[in-house]
Amino acid sequence: MKRVTIFIDGSANDRDSLASALTLCRCLDGRLRVVHPRPPDDVVASPDGQSVVLVKNEEERAVRRSDARAAYDEICGGLAFADWQESEETVTEAIVSHGLYSDVVILERLSDEAGPEALTLNTALFDTPGPVLVTPPKAPAVIGKSVAVIWSPTLQSARAVRSALPILRTAERVTTITNSARPEADPSSLVAYLDAHGITTELGSYNAAGQTARGRGRAILAAVAEADADLLVMGAYGEKRLTALLGLGRATRKVASATTVPALLQH
Repeated sequence: MKRVTIFIDGSANDRDSLASALTLCRCLDGRLRVVHPRPPDDVVASPDGQSVVLVKNEEERAVRRSDARAAYDEICGGLAFADWQESEETVTEAIVSHGLYSDVVILERLSDEAGPEALTLNTALFDTPGPVLVTPPKAPAVIGKSVAVIWSPTLQSARAVRSALPILRTAERVTTITNSARPEADPSSLVAYLDAHGITTELGSYNAAGQTARGRGRAILAAVAEADADLLVMGAYGEKRLTALLGLGRATRKVASATTVPALLQH
């Protein structure tokens, strides 16, 4: 996990997002690519109200570009392992093209579980080969010293764990957390797998019996907080079809919109 890519849009959150990305890169001895994609066109109704038109606000785009570059210069300026790139692609197009050459893509925590940001996360999860790191609004001081792995015997969980191995190997503490209401989630096989990689894990649990999917998401976040983790690793669930709740499962969306620590998600 050496190539880290983050997308910034010239918003007030850019500096904290970049600080999180740098913390991850220092943990992994990785390289950071910072991409500023083309801001979306404004959609407005036509004068007759019968159709909509796209308005390209070049002045606003210039301001966003300037603000994004200022954030990059302030947080990443002079760092040999960071580089800047502007893109004429939309953010979803840029995620797909840059994601092909990235070990991890970084996005900000969702402010709305069902809005355009969810579509962006959906694209990153389903249309790139690696995991997505969702960062909280406030940049953490450390990432990867205490890691919580949310485990279930699924392909998504297994992929997430494999992607996180470079971080797990250097972590001071790893806690594997399972849903105690699911006996099939017995973590013993995962414990043996991690041991083969030189990783020792503690065990934790949460009980989501009878809870909704969003309730499971809340239970997961509570268990992560109890484990005093600075990074959450878990499989991301849902369907690619946009009609299926923008592709994201409700528990995944809850975690992606409410986590207070960076969350490494993989479908």
